[in-house]
Amino acid sequence: MEGAAVICPHCAKDLRYRERLSGTCPTCKRGFALEPKGNPLRLHDIRMRKLIEKLGNQEGLRYTPTQLWYAAARNRTPAGIVVYGCVAGFLVVVTSFVLLVVSGASEFDPDVVRPAVVVGVVVLALSLLLTALGSRRAKRTGKVDVPMSLADFHVRVIDRWTSVYSRPYGLKDEGSVRYPVIPDGSTPRVVLLCPDRAVLACLALNGAHTTHSLTLAQSLDQLGNISAGPTPPGEGGVVGIVLHDASPAGLAFASAARAALGGRVVVAGMLPRTVMDKENAIRLRKPLDRGDLDAIRMSSSALTAAEADWLTRGWWSPIAAVPPAKLLAVVARAVDRAEGLADPDRGRAQQVGFLTWPTAS
Repeated sequence: MEGAAVICPHCAKDLRYRERLSGTCPTCKRGFALEPKGNPLRLHDIRMRKLIEKLGNQEGLRYTPTQLWYAAARNRTPAGIVVYGCVAGFLVVVTSFVLLVVSGASEFDPDVVRPAVVVGVVVLALSLLLTALGSRRAKRTGKVDVPMSLADFHVRVIDRWTSVYSRPYGLKDEGSVRYPVIPDGSTPRVVLLCPDRAVLACLALNGAHTTHSLTLAQSLDQLGNISAGPTPPGEGGVVGIVLHDASPAGLAFASAARAALGGRVVVAGMLPRTVMDKENAIRLRKPLDRGDLDAIRMSSSALTAAEADWLTRGWWSPIAAVPPAKLLAVVARAVDRAEGLADPDRGRAQQVGFLTWPTAS
């Protein structure tokens, strides 16, 4: 909306668009970094600050530009905008209609309430129009993307923010980490595999490899000569933890790791069921190739019919969109399971349901 106000991040003054054109608050004379009308993610300084705080989880956690990008894109992909626009319009219409009815038998002035009904109808109509246009675009292109590329996000958001304030606290580049990450340089016992560099970088920057004595790698090829092959669980050998997207490629990656490590794998990646029905999840769409369809078919036993259909229609969700705190928690649980496979005694204890050793009677 042309006249919509944005709060100044410094003095909390409501600023109309025409007052923000200079990039400086006319009240406190201080500059701000982001203009919501100037970027497809509709980012402004206060929202950006909240994203930074949320990713750090008030614990000083480190995160990557890719994770910040996905966090900024939450509810900003075409599907998300349509859903929330329709919901907002519907609520405005219903609420205003109730007020209009009540006003006929009370002191409410119908001439005051009636414009709110008109606004709600307009919002709902625009949302339905976006739904139709988004549906036509998806059918034509088969794609749903983040509306701002990661490269543009670096320049128009991160660089701009850094020039006005400073580099976002906790933000670290993916390229600052080299793989494999091995805590003590020894032969790995538990290996975490993930094809996404942003996820591995987040884990390394937050010390997951040290905390859990964990080797981090994008593929088994990065590990060189390690013990692989069909060693039964609980009888030694490298155990793998696999993190992957909710996508055909992610399922194929997990299958390949399971085959290479003889089944000694804890798969902690995302399945479609974790994201397909969540309104605030990052859900993207792209055309499938033959390899994608083969991966879905090969993984059909682990998927529900609804999940297989969701994937077959080209939908997917990136694991890099998972916030650092949740990602670290998932890894901690996966490590506990993986250590049960790597250690025979602990493995037997876990098989009978013990998480800690029982006390003597």
